[in-house]
Amino acid sequence: MGNEIQNMLSKFSIEDMEKLKVLFSIMPQTEQKEIVTLRVFVEEYKNIIRNNRSSSYLKSVTISLGYLVEYFGAQKPISSIQLKDIENFVIHLQRIVKKGYVVYFRNLKAAFNKAKDWKYISENHFLKVKLPKKQRVNPAYINGDQLAVISQQLAEGNDNVVRDVAVFAFGTGMRLNEIVNLRWKNVNLATRIITVGDEDFTTKGRNQRYIPISDEALTSILSQRERKKAIPIGNSFVFSKPNGDPFTGDYFSKRFKRACKSAGIDKSIHFHSLRHSFASNLAQKGVSLYTIKELLGHSSITTTEIYSHLNMDSLKEAIETLNQPHPRQRRAGLNPLLSARGGQD
Repeated sequence: MGNEIQNMLSKFSIEDMEKLKVLFSIMPQTEQKEIVTLRVFVEEYKNIIRNNRSSSYLKSVTISLGYLVEYFGAQKPISSIQLKDIENFVIHLQRIVKKGYVVYFRNLKAAFNKAKDWKYISENHFLKVKLPKKQRVNPAYINGDQLAVISQQLAEGNDNVVRDVAVFAFGTGMRLNEIVNLRWKNVNLATRIITVGDEDFTTKGRNQRYIPISDEALTSILSQRERKKAIPIGNSFVFSKPNGDPFTGDYFSKRFKRACKSAGIDKSIHFHSLRHSFASNLAQKGVSLYTIKELLGHSSITTTEIYSHLNMDSLKEAIETLNQPHPRQRRAGLNPLLSARGGQD
């Protein structure tokens, strides 16, 4: 009976559904429960995200919800989606989005938590779905020599602003969205400190942080300042078009990727790899994970721990302890490794 009703409702237009809701609302002596379709929920949820989260997150959520609506249909009542439906949808999502489905799954799980808060559903079935565990791959990064090769390609292509932005990202670890929204008022050249996040720009973690300006980053900033002599510094963007308007993130991302390809750099490298490179280079030089966490603006040290394996000195020191004999063995003049094998070569 339920399936028959759903099939019948699926044939109605949006206008028909709205008329039915009005009709049911005026029927006497009936306890009404509003039927909320995916179309209605998606618009309401996106409006909440639009006013409370970053534009990049809104874009990701919009794509995620798009897959959901495409699979179930806009007129599907959200309360009618059961656990089996979600499980089948997730299988479908994994099939059509082989690499990014985890992000979309996480977005949808958060969306359905909100649907539960709004009492549109009684249970969030996304919470019961377990994704298969995959091999965790360390993020790709580049070193200074590779950046120099990429920078040369950008210079030859007359992409000087992109070159400056790439060098700046490599030296600060800032996210691309943070860079394109960076204003001169948040760059203190006297103290060489950058303030990330203010009343005009909200960071991903909603926490303001401070980043000291390295020599390389300073060169990029001064290069931009020299080009912008005709533009008032104050509240204008650091990396901007000749008229002072900001660039989009895609502008830098696509040109950087093209330069990587021309330079013969590993195709897994993209603009966000510069942020990984910043953290990786610090970790390799023995900087503590907690310091790296603060510089990157991670909300949890767990996120920063992906760089822990890069401090090879500490790893080598740990292994070196195996080469040190136990005090008792040292007194006896024994080699612990030879002793464990019966003294044989």
